[in-house]
Amino acid sequence: MSDSDDGSTPVQLTSIGQGAGTPGWSPDGNQIAFDCRQEGHSDIFVVSVQGGSPHRLTAGPSDNIMPSWSRDGKWIYFSSDRGGIWAVWKVTPEGGLAVQVTPQGERGTLDDSFVYGWSESVDRKFLYYVQNGTLWRVAATGGEAFRILAFGPVRWRLFRDGICFMDVSTRPAQLKLLDLSRGKTTRFGTVDLGPPTGDTGLGFDVSPDGQWVLYTRVDGLGSDLMVVENFR
Repeated sequence: MSDSDDGSTPVQLTSIGQGAGTPGWSPDGNQIAFDCRQEGHSDIFVVSVQGGSPHRLTAGPSDNIMPSWSRDGKWIYFSSDRGGIWAVWKVTPEGGLAVQVTPQGERGTLDDSFVYGWSESVDRKFLYYVQNGTLWRVAATGGEAFRILAFGPVRWRLFRDGICFMDVSTRPAQLKLLDLSRGKTTRFGTVDLGPPTGDTGLGFDVSPDGQWVLYTRVDGLGSDLMVVENFR
């Protein structure tokens, strides 16, 4: 946070002394949710944008990470490995009992069941998320999940009544729009992502008016041979 337009005077919000990360603004702009690793595991906290003492929302031996606010600011979603399998939970900004939203995936390694990239629908009725390489939808109140795409697009955004995503299985990558009301996917363009780097998850967004797609492109890669003198 900064109290100047040019960012020259940042203001410290926390002094926990451990790794605080993945901050997110509340919709009203008054609070910041973040995760922080203490006592050997990560928990969810909120703090005023004016600073002060953070309020802890989760506790226990599980990891609770990646908080994000509901559109109305009444809930904070987060990923947790409670029970040994990742799922999305939610808790109020005041704290209290957390509510499980997504069903737990198949038991296996934590990496296989990790939930990421969730987003609440515009009408706040559903939560879309990626798990086990598949895009799913579940009611925001929890319950049975339904498969939306047979694969989990790394780059995607909810847009009005659809999902805009990038299919990186081809070169050039294809831009596609899934109409959720009709269940139909259409391609509307292709983009050159540059040389493959193995990292396809960075940089993708859709402008609020739906006229533009923002994405990251690798301009070039380089390498050199080096000689170590007097090695032996």
